[in-house]
Amino acid sequence: MSQTNINARERATYVGLESAFGVAPSSTFPNVMTRVFPLGDALILDGLAQEMLPVLDERVRREDAIHPVHGLKIATKIGALKCLLKATKTAAQLSASGTPGSLTPRILLTHAFGAEHALAGSTVATGTSTTQFDVQAGLGVNFKPGTWLVVFRGSAEGEPAKIVSVSTDTLVVTPALGGIPSSTDVVRNLYNYAGAESHSNSLTVQQAFVGDSTAQVQATGCHGSIAFDLPEFGKLPSMSLPLAAANFTGPSSQSFNVATASDEMGASFAWAPSVYLAASLDRAVTVPCEGVTLEHSNTWEMVRDPAATQTVATVVNTAGRPTTCKATIKLRFDSSYVPAFTGDTAYHFVVVQKVGAGATASFWIWELPVAQLVAQPKLSKIGERLHMELSFEGVQDTAITGADDFALATFRVAFG
Repeated sequence: MSQTNINARERATYVGLESAFGVAPSSTFPNVMTRVFPLGDALILDGLAQEMLPVLDERVRREDAIHPVHGLKIATKIGALKCLLKATKTAAQLSASGTPGSLTPRILLTHAFGAEHALAGSTVATGTSTTQFDVQAGLGVNFKPGTWLVVFRGSAEGEPAKIVSVSTDTLVVTPALGGIPSSTDVVRNLYNYAGAESHSNSLTVQQAFVGDSTAQVQATGCHGSIAFDLPEFGKLPSMSLPLAAANFTGPSSQSFNVATASDEMGASFAWAPSVYLAASLDRAVTVPCEGVTLEHSNTWEMVRDPAATQTVATVVNTAGRPTTCKATIKLRFDSSYVPAFTGDTAYHFVVVQKVGAGATASFWIWELPVAQLVAQPKLSKIGERLHMELSFEGVQDTAITGADDFALATFRVAFG
């Protein structure tokens, strides 16, 4: 036996969307192992577990113990795969000539939500009004109702908008743009995510340490829920994906690459979002607030098959009614929210984080299209100032033309 001094911070972590449950992917993105740069010093694959089952046969002597039996590995819990939210590099932005990039947030968000839309954008062919315009002929198929895009009108800053409907190459969007778009104005698609009605996918996670090639671990059949860690304004926002695994191998030598690599995402940023909360969205009207939290939970159930590896054939997300997603917001006291709760007033709740400026600025967007107050507004103090904490739950969107996962979503996330 020989011991090794290993610096635990010097490591390489990979993640990939499995094509077949429990099998490490080796095809093309996102079904391929892709380098990810998680946050923090905590080990990710530190919860490997294989229960030893005690044998309690009758024996004559009190201490006549029997060697326990190795159980299954399905109790493995993986530490949260936590990554900073970052800007999207220009090369991966979905403008007219854009190509979807091999971005690790795509893998994490696709697993967490199930439905992804990521296609090249276009430019404006004809602007009809502040809510309607045509993209270039034949490119309307790249746009989907219920997804978010960004319009760059001339020298104006990019304006995020949600697609209400698509008719051939004609898009109707909300909220209204600041002006009628002109020919050749850039229409950038975003990477969009929504909860899939049929949701069954899994991840493989690998971790290797620079100090010893035998300290490599692979976990397969991983599944979990994403959480957006939105901090105090001015701090670094992140997202985390705590996972459970159906199987693992290692620590052992598994030939994982530990060479230096560069991050495919851009720079991280300070949390300073624009928050919109209104019955009818107006991009010129934001809500001053002290903090926002957003939550979208999954409930994964293992589909058991004694013939499958570790007796698990796949996992299925069964989350949903009565609660699919939640949001809270802390804002200064406003008595109008008390009768709004009593009257079941529904709001449109959108959080937009812009990173950078000009034509290369990138965005993160979270939306509850129908946000229903589900609790009496709660009074609280921040310092010595009186505030209110509002609790919302997302309800299915009924304002979008279409019947797929994006049109009917209760919660949407977009970046790019």
